[in-house]
Amino acid sequence: MAISFELVPEELGLRNPAFLGAFLNWPDASMGASGAVRYLVESLRAAPLATWDGDDYYDFVELRPISRVVPPRDRTLIWPDGEFWVARNVPLAANRGSAAGEEESDHRSLIFFLAHEPRLRWRAYSRELASLIKRCGVTQAIFFGAAYADVPHTRPPIVTAWATDSRLRTKLEALDVPFSAYQGPSSMQSAAIEACRAVDIACVSLFSNAPHYLPVPNANLSHALLRRAASILGIQVDLAPLEEAGQALVQQANAAMDERTEFRDHVRQLEAQFDAQAAPLAPGEVRRGAERRAQAEAERGPLNVDPQDIVRELEEFLRRRTQSQPGAEGEGDNTGEGDGGPPEGGRPAP
Repeated sequence: MAISFELVPEELGLRNPAFLGAFLNWPDASMGASGAVRYLVESLRAAPLATWDGDDYYDFVELRPISRVVPPRDRTLIWPDGEFWVARNVPLAANRGSAAGEEESDHRSLIFFLAHEPRLRWRAYSRELASLIKRCGVTQAIFFGAAYADVPHTRPPIVTAWATDSRLRTKLEALDVPFSAYQGPSSMQSAAIEACRAVDIACVSLFSNAPHYLPVPNANLSHALLRRAASILGIQVDLAPLEEAGQALVQQANAAMDERTEFRDHVRQLEAQFDAQAAPLAPGEVRRGAERRAQAEAERGPLNVDPQDIVRELEEFLRRRTQSQPGAEGEGDNTGEGDGGPPEGGRPAP
């Protein structure tokens, strides 16, 4: 295993450690999954634990290293790899449902992980990942994911889940998190969970749905995932900044609706579908375009606009608003493109 350790797991004195991880690219719509992990790393001031060299698992023609200028006149390459962090003393929630015991029971340790979804040798990759998680003494793991779906930004994000352990399934039921009934092409997350199950690490998969027309970083998805994860693990995490960022995005999208009638009508149609849905969507469930257009014509008349035009106009609108705000000059756009953003040419399913 080509892993460079900053810290030695066995020397950290970890307390009942849990693992939280996500894969960038395909299972990370609007950076909902990776954003959840990054938020925890930053807000809990997690320390770098290890770096996983990706040479054996990435196709560097598809996922190219990034060239950066090193002033004054040099360059360096940044290679895609996996990163691990550790937060050794995360406070437990007061209402976690267990009796107060020794002082050590007031905290637990968390291991965090982020990596681009590998292109090669998934089985070997998942076994190596599970081995490292096991080495840290982890007995519970949560993997985050996010996928595009026909859902409106004006409704709370749907979160579906499944778990490998009966006690975790009971927790999910108590939190009213429905079982994910998705069947179809899968992501690295599922392979990692299978490998963890094989070494007796109980796992939860949490997946959230992102509006298909809003391909920008979406804090609402990260907030929805972390709210469930914190309850499952019984930890205290301040999610207020994420909630505020999510509300700001909703306000920007609402302002874009006010400027474009076709966009507003499209969102209202999605709201009607969402409110009438008897059961939660499977992660990444996007209705076929023909079915959507037929329903639009039957109920509201034809939607005389290309959905891709809506996406482009919304991106441009958000870009203009960002650049017009104080201090925004030179910061570039925020369209979710680049590392960790949604892939081009399609809406992924988990």
